[in-house]
Amino acid sequence: MKIQTLIKSDHVYLSLQASDRAEALKIVSELTAPAVKLSAEVVEQGLLEREALGSTAIGGGFAIPHCKLRGLNEIAVTLARFRTPVTFGSPEGEGVRFLFVVLSPPDQPALHLQVLSQIARTLKDDVIRHRLLEVEDPVELIEIVKRAADGENL
Repeated sequence: MKIQTLIKSDHVYLSLQASDRAEALKIVSELTAPAVKLSAEVVEQGLLEREALGSTAIGGGFAIPHCKLRGLNEIAVTLARFRTPVTFGSPEGEGVRFLFVVLSPPDQPALHLQVLSQIARTLKDDVIRHRLLEVEDPVELIEIVKRAADGENL
């Protein structure tokens, strides 16, 4: 499964506002829940439980919150960008503006890890990260991710 095929324009949110990690995860849970046919509370709880193990912030203003949820049939990816940096518990204390949220069925651990790896590899390029923080069109944002992933041969 390739990250390029998982990102849909109606799961891209570019102008969100939150004061902290808990609020950011609540917001993305509420936005994502209808698409995955789970309650926002279930999605939020799964993401919060995973964050309790350690921050999913990866630096440069990005985080990859993720969890495995019963009731999912396939992996779902939501992209969420916040107007201002959100405190996200990163080791450096750096705020996060962009989330790649990954929700997976519990019976697909290999695919879950594959998607996380593809996102991390896509985000290793400073130019790509900068463009993702600046672009205003969801379709263009998806194209940036697709081109970056293709460039990594993902």
